[in-house]
Amino acid sequence: MTVTWKDYLSAHKGDAETYRECCLRFREAFEQQRTNITRVFEAKSPKVIACLGAGVLNDIPYDLFVRSGAKVHLVDWMPSSIEAGIGLSIIDVDENGCPRCVYCDPSVECPEAYCRHYRRQKSSDTAVCDEYKQAPSDPPRCAAFARGDEPDVRYEDVTGGYASEFGHRVSQTLRGVRTWKQAFVEISDLAQRVKSHRTPLSIDDDSVDLVTSSMVVSQLDEEPYDYFSYRAGELLGRPKQREESRLLPSMEALRSILLANQVERHCEEIKRILAPDGVCYMSFEMFHFNPEAGQWFVVAGMSKALAIIGRWFNFNFDIIAPNETLATFDRGKAPSLVGSFVLEPKAA
Repeated sequence: MTVTWKDYLSAHKGDAETYRECCLRFREAFEQQRTNITRVFEAKSPKVIACLGAGVLNDIPYDLFVRSGAKVHLVDWMPSSIEAGIGLSIIDVDENGCPRCVYCDPSVECPEAYCRHYRRQKSSDTAVCDEYKQAPSDPPRCAAFARGDEPDVRYEDVTGGYASEFGHRVSQTLRGVRTWKQAFVEISDLAQRVKSHRTPLSIDDDSVDLVTSSMVVSQLDEEPYDYFSYRAGELLGRPKQREESRLLPSMEALRSILLANQVERHCEEIKRILAPDGVCYMSFEMFHFNPEAGQWFVVAGMSKALAIIGRWFNFNFDIIAPNETLATFDRGKAPSLVGSFVLEPKAA
């Protein structure tokens, strides 16, 4: 059975337990990202925020955004990820172990817009509404929560449709292909032809004061290429070791094309939705540490990505100073150095 691009995205990452584990295992690792975004938020006081690649909200100070009353767009291409992240992000406990709900905070003007089951508290001693039901989970979650009209949740492609269109066309492009060499030729050609396709995010032009794109660029190197590799492997089988060595230059060239085109379109979309005086917080892994070699190496394609970003945006080093731009990021395998930048759109 042919696995479609949509099936591929949802098959290995789309269940509630996987998202819960992601939140539990990696939320602490993303603390610096939340701190950085908080600093940008406090410096700019945005009224409209768009979080691109929102995922399970590990890197987003979501409670801060809600309490501020800002309009929030949450965008990701992984089905159900954002809903899972919201449910896992709105409840915490106080020093006495009592639950607190972000949406039930008195500072939130219209909690009904965030949760359809909200019922105003009868007692001022509680920090949750009268419908609160503790779910048997960690992190804490309200079993009665039912997402309302806010925030604005969209499952769309943050590369302006480039990655999705490439994924949709992979299977058709591989029809009739008989060798891996032929597959790389055909798919490399596809990667360039897809540049003419555009599906903008459903967010208005010039409407957003703060865009966050935390760790998104690093991920663009994975999904489209891996999907091609998966589909080609289904059709052709795994290449033998000698053939794989010969294919390495083609493999690296295709990865480079895909990454560059996706970053270009990602920047184009960010520039389109940003207000003229808006800013973007962008971060991505720039260096990885190889424990076996005991050395750091530049993540493939990141120098090119930085050059592309520089064509679209000016770098603001007032909010995040140059000496704070690089920070260690560790998800338990091997550490990375993440570059974090505040970007301002260049004049047209």
